[in-house]
Amino acid sequence: MAIDGVSIAAVALELQGLANSRITKIYQPERREIIVHCRQPGASLPLVLSSDVQNARAHLATILPENPPSPPAFCMLLRKYLEGGRIVAIAQPSLERILEFSIENLGERGELTNYRLIVEMMGRHSNIILVNELNIVLDAITRVDSRINRHREILPGVPYVLPPKQDKTYPMDLTWQTFLTRLAPAEPRARLTRLVLDSIGGIGPLTAKELVYRSGHDTTSTRQDLDEAGLEALYKTIVDLAKSIEQGAHSPELLKDAEGKLIDVSAIALTHCPAEHRQTFDSISLALELFYGTRAAHSKMASAKANLSRVVGGHLRRVDRKLTIQKEALDQAEAADTHRIFGELLTANLYRVEKGMESITVPNFYAPDQGEIEIPLDARLTPSGNAQAYFRRYDKAKKTKIAGQRQYNRTLREKKYLEQVQATIDLAQDSRDIKEIARELIEESYMKAKQADSRKRRPPAPSLPLRFRSQDGLDIYVGRNNRQNDHVTFKIGRPDDIWLHVKEIPGSHVIIKSHGGEIPSQTMEEAALLAAYYSKAQDGENVPVDYTLRKHVRKPRGARPGMVIYDHQRTLYVSPKPNTIEPIRARIVRD
Repeated sequence: MAIDGVSIAAVALELQGLANSRITKIYQPERREIIVHCRQPGASLPLVLSSDVQNARAHLATILPENPPSPPAFCMLLRKYLEGGRIVAIAQPSLERILEFSIENLGERGELTNYRLIVEMMGRHSNIILVNELNIVLDAITRVDSRINRHREILPGVPYVLPPKQDKTYPMDLTWQTFLTRLAPAEPRARLTRLVLDSIGGIGPLTAKELVYRSGHDTTSTRQDLDEAGLEALYKTIVDLAKSIEQGAHSPELLKDAEGKLIDVSAIALTHCPAEHRQTFDSISLALELFYGTRAAHSKMASAKANLSRVVGGHLRRVDRKLTIQKEALDQAEAADTHRIFGELLTANLYRVEKGMESITVPNFYAPDQGEIEIPLDARLTPSGNAQAYFRRYDKAKKTKIAGQRQYNRTLREKKYLEQVQATIDLAQDSRDIKEIARELIEESYMKAKQADSRKRRPPAPSLPLRFRSQDGLDIYVGRNNRQNDHVTFKIGRPDDIWLHVKEIPGSHVIIKSHGGEIPSQTMEEAALLAAYYSKAQDGENVPVDYTLRKHVRKPRGARPGMVIYDHQRTLYVSPKPNTIEPIRARIVRD
């Protein structure tokens, strides 16, 4: 969820420790994110400032992204004006989702100058803006002209103005009379959380729910559920929140769902949520870094997967069109037998054919009923010439059919390969997996290398396949992309190991290390479940999984990565349900 003003108040308080620190370096690892390195005696404090639409935030960082080799223009501008400067103050206007960093540095003429770096964390309107001592915008990470917002331009040379205030009252300014004016006349069926959210500034949906709960009401309560005492309790709860903000009494927490997935972050304790779904922190920065860092990583991963899927999908559509054309050509080539039959029937009936005839009807001794058939003739050719013409057409069609079938099979193999690549994209778990798949697509000429990636640099270490320990203590290896599949099958696998793969479905290669012994049935089933789970049939039931000795698996000459043929297989049928697969996945071996 979007960060709210209460959380930013906690951040502002925590960042007071940056006062008098020096800015030593500024990076821009993402299009809408910068890293400001602040230096104090004995400590370096990296600060993340993000205006990402989904993940706008500000906090101290413990994990830093890779610094890009070429800094964007806005990063260069910040370096010019802010590097070497001293942070004088950090402020938050009211409970707005805005942080202002006042920075003192030498100006272009050597004079002491004050700059403000303003971070606006307001969803799609988020921005990072540099303002000089005259309140003039020097530049912004996202420029906003009159075509985007005619009421508030953010461009170099334009005076900076704060975003327009909402028709809300902030908790610190709330009075009983104001509270009654806003909530008392509300629609009876209006939700209390919605009323608080629409009336009180700086509060997000999660905080609104918590305030309603702390006042003694259910989070689904409506205005008609409140009497005079209930209104007083809600008012007091909001006033108490204002006092805790002013006193800096924050209790950062992360909220998780039943599966442990992070779903929200808060600067106050979430007593309305089950204790097992809450994770407390001593630092709001740590909470924000984990929440938004995880969400940004998932978003980036999803975007990278979507980009690769778009490339693979385009080639799959091309291959499908190609298959359609080749199939039509093969169907036409099936007429080869008709040409042969016409030639042989003419040869058997040459005595009946005269030059100049345009057709002849003869008995068809190839047909079950020995019925008659009409054969078209070329009036310019002799009887034997017509027969030879049909034989020539037959030879040509036969060659076309053989070549066409070869091309058709080659295209089918390409389609199978692309479907396998798409399966590995779906199975990718981290950025390294994505980079390996992208590199494979580049090497196989399905993608062009970006200019930025064309520089000579040391290639990253290849990612390792997954390794699990069966209940019987045997190692099971699972490839997550085509190169890992080749590695699992032909590098890790030995001739007497067991190799598994879902039957005729894109998926991972799986190896059970036998060490020369028999494979217990429990281990075989666990390996089959892993093969089914790490495949396109992940959600299926009774998924067929082939298994055979690794020595029966071969890679055809010239085959693309991950493509193999095998024989002597047998088949298991498994259903990778959560209750069966999760205990196996929990036994992953971390190398």
